[in-house]
Amino acid sequence: MKNNTKAFILTGTLGILLLFAFLFVWTAVSYQTEAVDTESAKVSIIGEYTTDGESWNKIQSSNDFINDNYETVTFRGRLSQDIPKNQYLIISMCDVWVEIKADGEVVATNHYDTGASTITPGNSIAYVSADEIPNITEIELTISNPYTVFSGFNPIQDTLNKLTVGNKDTLYNDLLKNNTPAILISLAICFLGLFAFTLAGLLWKNVMIRNIALALMAITGGVYVLTDSIYTYLPLWIGNPVLCMVFDEFVTYLLPIAAFLYVRVNVEDKRCKGYISILIIVSILLTMAAVFLQLFGVMDILKSQIFVFPFILLGSVGSTICLIYEAFKLKSKNSRAVLISVCPLVVAGLIDFINSLTGFTQDRVFIRLGLLITVVIQIYLLLRETREHQKELLRYQEMQNEMLQMRVSIMVSQIQPHFLYNSLTSIAQLCEKNPSKAKKATIEFSEYLRRNMNSLKEQAPVPFESELKHLETYLSLEKMRFGDELNIEYDIEATDFLIPSLTVQPLVENAVKHGVGMKEDGGTVTIATKEFDDRYEVIVSDDGVGFDTAKKPNDGRTHIGMENVRNRLKTMCNAVLNIESTVGKGTVATITIPKEEI
Repeated sequence: MKNNTKAFILTGTLGILLLFAFLFVWTAVSYQTEAVDTESAKVSIIGEYTTDGESWNKIQSSNDFINDNYETVTFRGRLSQDIPKNQYLIISMCDVWVEIKADGEVVATNHYDTGASTITPGNSIAYVSADEIPNITEIELTISNPYTVFSGFNPIQDTLNKLTVGNKDTLYNDLLKNNTPAILISLAICFLGLFAFTLAGLLWKNVMIRNIALALMAITGGVYVLTDSIYTYLPLWIGNPVLCMVFDEFVTYLLPIAAFLYVRVNVEDKRCKGYISILIIVSILLTMAAVFLQLFGVMDILKSQIFVFPFILLGSVGSTICLIYEAFKLKSKNSRAVLISVCPLVVAGLIDFINSLTGFTQDRVFIRLGLLITVVIQIYLLLRETREHQKELLRYQEMQNEMLQMRVSIMVSQIQPHFLYNSLTSIAQLCEKNPSKAKKATIEFSEYLRRNMNSLKEQAPVPFESELKHLETYLSLEKMRFGDELNIEYDIEATDFLIPSLTVQPLVENAVKHGVGMKEDGGTVTIATKEFDDRYEVIVSDDGVGFDTAKKPNDGRTHIGMENVRNRLKTMCNAVLNIESTVGKGTVATITIPKEEI
């Protein structure tokens, strides 16, 4: 897949997500506009109340009990408005026991005699028709709170505030009217996790595990925000009151597990990995225990928060410390980025936990805000990573183009016109003097050209034996021209290693043309290889005229061949080329190839 195609897919996916969000808002607004007839009407009770069996008091305001955490409150009197025909008194019974009587007869309750519901009220909705509560009827509403241990949790007042009159479509309208922002946030988080992060992982496989873990955390967070915001309306789809509560708490417990997993795949230190792995395992076991104890009627799952939340809180602090250690002690840029992104989530979780104990606000808005900030930061990091990845791909393409140009330059630099002319002239002369030798020389010349052409296709180092065979072909052709003035010696101790193609030949060519070729009586070119514990060495030496290495050559040549050789050796196998020369004595060129690089 081409780079611009990847960028197009990622950009297109983000655009589609924005389009989905726009369509959802438009649909929600349209639905609310068309659903005027289904709007609910808030109702209250006019009369008196008693708290925890105390004396009866006149109801002055529906907010009398907002700051108090009673176990049981009983209201007695009449509804503030009549129930129209074909409509209902709608009672949302979330995490409280509710019983409503009309003229002493029970008309609605969530008390059950069997199963897990004997210990858990769960979440349910009751519809009481106008026939069951005539307009002049005195009603008695009793609401009991089994969770007084959570001082910041006041479900009695919440239940009282949600008393409404309407038809059975009323709650669907209320759902969109009151929760559209939270639903949009949750859907945005889910979509971004499902598409953007996972797509990025699939496009760039080297970060796929990290992005999948991030996608899991984002999707879990989105589901948590959605479930938390529409918890009151879950009975519209889930008929069992206990399952509604179990589902909500399960998602709540799943979010920190997903967050721990995301941190786990991003840390590098073994001790940090082990610590977070233990957190994940224990969190999973605690979640499973809470769910099964509830389903078997042993322990209310909401009360398990007393044990689970402190552990999750301590685990979150410990995970944050691991990220701080890696970010600043080990100088890990990835851990620093993860730390920045998860800090809002950890802080928000801490604030919401304190809120559940103290009740300074009735809404759990902090965890939603923390999740949103975390996702926004992750979007920024994803876009930055996308940009950096694109830059790396462009640099890689440029390097590949440079390598191709380099190979072309090497081939051109090796097939010099004078070498072609001299070789063809020598072959032509042999055709008259020694046809069989001319035939052999023609074959060798053809093999030499073929190997030079094939070097353009080489993307990786080649076996040294292949390079040596090419050198023998080249030197055979040069020997045909120079005759006895050129002596060739081989001292090959090692061949079991790789080397970039056509990197030794330029050294040999220089030794022949500018070394022994410039000497009146000729000389000797020696090709040797040596093996050491940590490296291989390829040595090309001659006893020619030599040159002064301290002076820049002034022979009219660009010397691009040597620079190309150095660059290819360094790039492809981290090898080093060293040239030593003494005027009047000769030149020694040594290629040093580290063993761990090949």
